[in-house]
Amino acid sequence: MSGHVRAGHLRGPDAVVDDRAVSEPGDGSRRAATFVVNSLAAKAQSVAEIEAKLASRGVAADEAAAVIGEALRLGYLDDTELAGQLARGFVARGYGRRRAVMALRRRGLAAATTEAALESAYGSTDEVALARCALGMRSVEDDASRRRAVAFLCRRGFSAGAAWDAVRRAGASTEEP
Repeated sequence: MSGHVRAGHLRGPDAVVDDRAVSEPGDGSRRAATFVVNSLAAKAQSVAEIEAKLASRGVAADEAAAVIGEALRLGYLDDTELAGQLARGFVARGYGRRRAVMALRRRGLAAATTEAALESAYGSTDEVALARCALGMRSVEDDASRRRAVAFLCRRGFSAGAAWDAVRRAGASTEEP
């Protein structure tokens, strides 16, 4: 057996070598590209997320930039599309704009990209109506349940005003015969 241990080959009776621990001359870019493809196959990610993952694996900055550039060129990485998908998903799942803003920022998406995606997804949406839908069948019979419902909506990313309006509408609809 040679002095180099290759990924996936056994080293001793039970130990398998981790791909990250193996390094051969000239294979850094190829390993980085393979990692990016595998990572994006598992989950759509932003450029910032991929940059951070490559940096945490010790990929040189120039190799990372080349791999990311190629992924952008091929359309595997697209922050604008990712932001749009995420924003539309938050609307569909009944989350408020504030919650979506925080999530998109955590994903490392640029402010302008985030704002454009959120405007497209939330622009024509009535925040109070969306909050009312998110409220569902929660009880709003007494003051304590109304406060809990408002707190629930605020945690979902709705403004306090929209949350209170939605709770008032829900209360009014349960009082009508």
